[in-house]
Amino acid sequence: MHVVVAVLGDVGRSPRMQYHTMSLLEAEHHVTLLGYTGEDLIPALQEDQERLRVVRFMPPPLSFLRKFLPIYFVCRIVSLTLWLMWALFVSVPSVADCIIVQNPPAMPMMAICVLYCEIMSFWHGKRPAFIIDWHNLGYSMLDAGAAQKLARRYEQSMAPFADAHFTVTRAMKKFLQENMNIRASIPIQVLYDCPPAMFQRISVAEQHSILMKLDQQLCQNCPREWSHSKDNLHQTLFTECCENNQYLPRLRRPALIVSSTSWTPDEDFGILLDALVIMDRLIQAKRLDLRCLVVVTGKGPQKEIYEERISKLGMRHIAIQTVWLEPSDYPKLLACADLGISLHTSTSGLDLPMKILDMFGCGVPVCAVNFACLSELVQDDVNGRVFESSQELADLLVNLLKPLGSIHKDSRFPNHSFGDLDRYSKQLLGQCAWIENWNETAAGVIFCAVESLARR
Repeated sequence: MHVVVAVLGDVGRSPRMQYHTMSLLEAEHHVTLLGYTGEDLIPALQEDQERLRVVRFMPPPLSFLRKFLPIYFVCRIVSLTLWLMWALFVSVPSVADCIIVQNPPAMPMMAICVLYCEIMSFWHGKRPAFIIDWHNLGYSMLDAGAAQKLARRYEQSMAPFADAHFTVTRAMKKFLQENMNIRASIPIQVLYDCPPAMFQRISVAEQHSILMKLDQQLCQNCPREWSHSKDNLHQTLFTECCENNQYLPRLRRPALIVSSTSWTPDEDFGILLDALVIMDRLIQAKRLDLRCLVVVTGKGPQKEIYEERISKLGMRHIAIQTVWLEPSDYPKLLACADLGISLHTSTSGLDLPMKILDMFGCGVPVCAVNFACLSELVQDDVNGRVFESSQELADLLVNLLKPLGSIHKDSRFPNHSFGDLDRYSKQLLGQCAWIENWNETAAGVIFCAVESLARR
């Protein structure tokens, strides 16, 4: 088959759609991956693929019109419509058998894809299957008002045109069945996010290698007394190479906490900063010999605002470093972490953060802020912890990491291999990988949608 995988956004920052593409290629289909120009694709898609065509474009910036919202909105829709029409009708190399669309954003992507399917049916006598992959509800991301009502009606009117649907949770599937006018005969398949093969546990030797590569970047904001000799090629802040080329965690090493964020208002990063300040005071009050490096990955509009706030915190036992990593380095750094933190809260209450799946794939337990349907992924005190306030998060972090701060014990612990973190990490063993889950739950839905149209 020839499948178009379409994203109205930066393809490089749309991991789930890249994973669809990877799985379709492994199943020996031809794929056109369509979306905005931006970040690099995952390593598997950067290799030479004779069956992969990548069509990337960038609509002209219209930020100067943001002060006039109605005009900005109309101009943006018109601009996106023209670019999408060009991409689908001119740049896509041949008629597609199927088009899989990420939602959100929904407008005008859904309508253009429906139009594409109908025109292909008229011109070529072959209608492509139209499948929507619901990551969230687009209208829920807008402020309440006329725009949100319009966006909801748009999604409700477009959803029935699809030949199949994927959702990221059971809760979202139920919502679509009850609210989106989808016929009972149209399949709605829950396709849980699962980590691809690149998110996996790695050895201490492999950890040492990536930590050596990122050492200068990670240690930039660490206090001097934490530092190791920069000329010592056998030692990082967390690991060292001992005699006989044996790689071990350093004695009394800091804890490594990793959080990834898009630096947008839907993630209240202030919760974490407040928790770290409280944690710093708790470490001092309890006289723990505990130090923590919190690495925050990601890009986004509020990054500089929070970096300025971070610079003024003045903590003694905790350092925070913001970074942007290459796609091949990010999974390896995750695998070095003792603990991950998710601040994602769903605008609809129906989606789940993929970043948690990435951490789980690396065997890293997670502390996640609570919201509706999170229990479909994180079970409190089973594979991680759930919190609802900064104070609660601070208490959890101290209790989970204090084995590293004990001056009475050898704190040469491999990452997440001590205390409750060890118990949570063991619960993550043997979980389903993306390709296995995709073959079991998604491949058949795509094939059946195409075949049912071919028989008409």
